[in-house]
Amino acid sequence: MIQSDFHIHSEYSYDATLKLSEIAEGAAACGFTRIGITDHANYNDPPFLSDARRSAAAVKEAQKKYPFMLSGVELTPIQKTQFDYIAKHGTREGYVLPTGADRYGLELAMTKEEMVSLGMRYAIGASHWRTDTIGTGEGDGDTESLMRELFRQQLWLAQDERVTILGHPWFHGRAPWYQDFSMIPRTMQNELCAALLENGKCAECNTGVMLRFEERERYQYAEYLREMLESGIRITFGSDSHKAYNDNRKGTGRGDIEIEKYLLAAGFKDGDFYTLRDEDLW
Repeated sequence: MIQSDFHIHSEYSYDATLKLSEIAEGAAACGFTRIGITDHANYNDPPFLSDARRSAAAVKEAQKKYPFMLSGVELTPIQKTQFDYIAKHGTREGYVLPTGADRYGLELAMTKEEMVSLGMRYAIGASHWRTDTIGTGEGDGDTESLMRELFRQQLWLAQDERVTILGHPWFHGRAPWYQDFSMIPRTMQNELCAALLENGKCAECNTGVMLRFEERERYQYAEYLREMLESGIRITFGSDSHKAYNDNRKGTGRGDIEIEKYLLAAGFKDGDFYTLRDEDLW
């Protein structure tokens, strides 16, 4: 069912240890025909930008042996005020959240021109934390305000030219709606799907996310992804590997195989998962 993997972290991400050779050989053993390395560029400060440059350079070298490997990046929305502070001071140290507004403008760590100049071919855009005044952590604020903020970020990502794939849709730590996706208003669902379609974005089925869920939640999430597919959105696969390639988080098998039963139950079949083509890339 799954033939490609476009969300993988290597040793060039601050939170990962995988070598590119391990990734390539593991993906080949799974029968994957195309993969992408998407190391984090969370902020526009020197540590993250340096990691992004090193990742792109290493992938470029690895492509000589593994031509099915692409260079990508994972970007996450940050406060525009923080982005501007870092651009001015070269560091996140000393940044103080301004007061007096409910929500702040959003920004990503790199421009498209910067990414292209490094040889990156696509980007995953994924929300990882809050950017409004209520807080930045997974559990901050009430369910309704958290949902509104995550929706705001995802809708913004769906309309940004730098984003190719919306990473792990609606995932935010341990949000209450995992047990009942009907908690998410239909208007939000429809608007997000419409934005993804209008802007030609893909959405991601993420193993790392699904295997963090309880059993019932996995079926729910697969059904949500199937609904996106039926609306016309292209669904890509991402293992979101960090420490072991395409692991099932128990160390006993492949993550893509473990989630297949949930995907099959939701109606997924061979050919439903999308592999990025050359015309999709920068």
